[in-house]
This record gives sequence, structure tokens and C-alpha cells, in this order.
Amino acid sequence: MHILLVGLLACALHTVSRASPPIDVTILCDAGYPPYSYAEGDQAKGLYHDILRAAFARMPEYRVHIRPMPWARGLAELAKGRALALYPPYYRPGERPWMDYSRPILREKLVVFVRAEVARTLPDGRFPHAYGGLRIGQNRGFINILDQNYQLMLARGELRQIYGKDNRTNLAMLYRGRLDAYINDRRAVLWELERMQRDGVFGEKALDWIVEGPWLSGEEGHLGYTRVNPSAYPYKDDFKQRLDAILADLEREGSIIRLAKRYDLFNPLFSQTEGI
Repeated sequence: MHILLVGLLACALHTVSRASPPIDVTILCDAGYPPYSYAEGDQAKGLYHDILRAAFARMPEYRVHIRPMPWARGLAELAKGRALALYPPYYRPGERPWMDYSRPILREKLVVFVRAEVARTLPDGRFPHAYGGLRIGQNRGFINILDQNYQLMLARGELRQIYGKDNRTNLAMLYRGRLDAYINDRRAVLWELERMQRDGVFGEKALDWIVEGPWLSGEEGHLGYTRVNPSAYPYKDDFKQRLDAILADLEREGSIIRLAKRYDLFNPLFSQTEGI
């Protein structure tokens, strides 16, 4: 019996000694895209964070650190191969040939928001033709609008695209009349409008100065991986395959929908406008 116990102990110690410690992995995230991805202090928050944390909890081979930073800077880090991955880019292989993508994590709804006084002057609701001559707000570093007619109007100078760093900046510009319209995800815009109203940004005014225009498309957020400097990330393919499989499990189990519903507990503070 003594010999047997010694033998079992030796096997256990041998197994422990051969077990590899978790691989440390740093993932970048957008620090200014609430409620999907944002920072409180130096801590990552948001819906994508919650989904990915649930996935990483099922990947004990990796110890994942999430680091928030401005979106444009995060893209630059990936483009130069100084970081493995960043969330949540949309699928843009033509514009970002240096990026690989995870399976889709979550679908967003791209919507046009318009100043009420501008909306009343639009001849009809056709997008983008009715928006000629307007100043359209976009978040810096985001490539949202793939509509060919929109891009043609932009190239011809028939409308002007103005970039702000995040939702709050662009919505403040829209409120002050420095933008005529702003295009971004519906949940993100409603979330930020509620926060801005609570913070007193609009004073005592109601949100009747802004109306919801057409829904343009659905966009899916991903975890984007760098294709540059592959020798720095020899574990990339394994990490990507494991994460994709787990994201599929989370979707099938309904976990992603349940997490998303936590971020839908706000009420729209303005009415949708007819004909926009």
C-alpha cells in the first residue's frame, strides 16, 4: 500500500509539473462606445465586455486582460501588430486588410438621428438622397455607411461627414446645431441620450429637438485580430478557434440575448418621427 501511495503521489506531481500555466493575453477595447464598450477609470465595461468575459471564463488555458483605449488608437495598435485583438469592429476586410475576425458576437441596428428642425425640411424619407447638403456626424475610426449612393454623394461633396470621438461628442454637436444628423447604433444613442439628460447637458429641455430617422442596416460586432507580426502571437489560431466555438455555444444557449436585455432597461425619451 505504501508503495502504491508513493507511486500515485509521484504521478500526481509529475502531472502538475507538466501542466502549463495560463497564457496571458491582452485584448484592447473601445473606451468610448457605451453601452457596448466603454471605460470606467481603467476598467472595461459594457455589453461586449460581459459577453466576452463569459466566454473567456470557459477558456482556462488563457488569462485574458482587457485594456480600454480610444478606438482610433486601438485600430492603430492592431494595424502595427502591437496588440493581438480589439473589439468590437464591424466586418470591413477591404478597408482593414490587416485584420482577421471572430465569428459575429452581437448584431447592432444602425439608425439615422436628425435634428427636429432639419427633419421638418426634408422632402421625403429616402436615404441618402433626401440628406443632400447636410452635415452628417460619425464616430472617428468607424466605417458605418457602405451604401454606394451615400459614398457617391460624399465623394461629390453633396453632403459633409464630420467626425467626433464618441457618441456624447456627436450628440452634443447635434444638439448645438453643429451637425444636422448623426448615424450610429440605436441602443448606443438612446443609452447616451438618457445619460446626457440625467447629467443636465440639455438643461431643462425635453428631447423633442431630436427625432429618429430611418433604420439603415444591421451591423455585427466582432473581435478583430491583427494579421501583422504573427510571431508575437503564436497562440492566435488556437485562441480564435476556441473563442469562436464558445461564442457559438453562448448564442445557442441564449446567454447572449439574456446579457443584452440587461442593457435594454431604459425607455426611449422621444417619439419616432413618421416619414423620416
